[in-house]
Amino acid sequence: MRIGIVSTFPPYRGGIAQFNAAMKSALEGAGHDVQAITWSRQYPSLFFPGKSQWEPGKGPSDVAYPTLLDSLAPWSWRQTGRALANAGPPEVLILPFWHSALAPALAGVAKEARKQGVAQVVGLMHNASSHDGSLTDRWLAGQFMRSCDKLVTLSAAVGKSLKPWPSTTLFHPLYTHLDRGPSKQIARERLGLDTNAHVHLFFGLIRPYKGLHVLLEALATLPPKHTLVVAGECYGSWAPYAQQIEKLGLASRVRLHLDFVRDEEVPLFLCACDDIVLPYTAASQSGVTAMALHHEVKVIASDVGDLGDTILPELTGRLVPPSDPIRLAKAMGQNWTKDESETSQAFAEVKKRLSWSAWADQLMQQVASPEEATSPADE
Repeated sequence: MRIGIVSTFPPYRGGIAQFNAAMKSALEGAGHDVQAITWSRQYPSLFFPGKSQWEPGKGPSDVAYPTLLDSLAPWSWRQTGRALANAGPPEVLILPFWHSALAPALAGVAKEARKQGVAQVVGLMHNASSHDGSLTDRWLAGQFMRSCDKLVTLSAAVGKSLKPWPSTTLFHPLYTHLDRGPSKQIARERLGLDTNAHVHLFFGLIRPYKGLHVLLEALATLPPKHTLVVAGECYGSWAPYAQQIEKLGLASRVRLHLDFVRDEEVPLFLCACDDIVLPYTAASQSGVTAMALHHEVKVIASDVGDLGDTILPELTGRLVPPSDPIRLAKAMGQNWTKDESETSQAFAEVKKRLSWSAWADQLMQQVASPEEATSPADE
């Protein structure tokens, strides 16, 4: 089958770009012909709180696919839709959605692609709207969904929040594109960490809903051997966290790497830690969980969204109530009760169940299904 994907790809940075690259590879591995088009301009600077939209040292000249789509230029939306059909229109167009600022451009591409003969437009909904979205965000998301024939989500939480729009829920596959990395001892030496410490990792972009403030409160109640590594760029002001660290007397126990973490650096952090902690106050699914489980790192997470679907208690991780530093501290401080063979088997089962090949098969089954979701169920 001929498939088009219009979205962000490396060296645009972040989990969505990585997801799209892995999705393209999985679909091609299943025998499909996949055409990718990406952005000449993705976010307007007003909507991007980070330092750069590109991987460090990379830029537009490093993009492997046509950079036709400008989020602010309607003429480029039509150009992108027409470009999809240059060698014959794809049978299916996949449009990943995660931020309302991009909704008009994606809807414009869908409209033009359909004029050019694309038979089916699938909206792949990472989120129902932008994180912490306003009424305007939700309206823009609705306009995008109206332009799609089918909606697919990666978590039941997102599917539920889309109602009354009909959708089908798949799952978030595990990321497999990173190297295994060094031994724990070498990783800790490189990061300057005590080899005898119990090291917890908070990884990824730092935003209020990710609950770092809850994690710091929990850490303060644990013995001094418990160390926290915070690795990722802060979206917004770091000052409240700095003040909290000082107030709680945690300066010597919190190691900060407040920059975007390159792919080649990720295994170093994963290998150095004893567990990854995701104290999210709200979430749908998590790419960090997908990355951790592939590398067989236990995850201690808030029981929000679909995070619990990939965590087998006491085997691949633990779940705690959100915004509860006491319960979180208890989960971080307890020894793991299962033996290594049981744990290894559990990780192997999760990897098989959440593989990219399984995900691609399920997606194409939905594409082939005659059911459509072009409008809210109550219309």
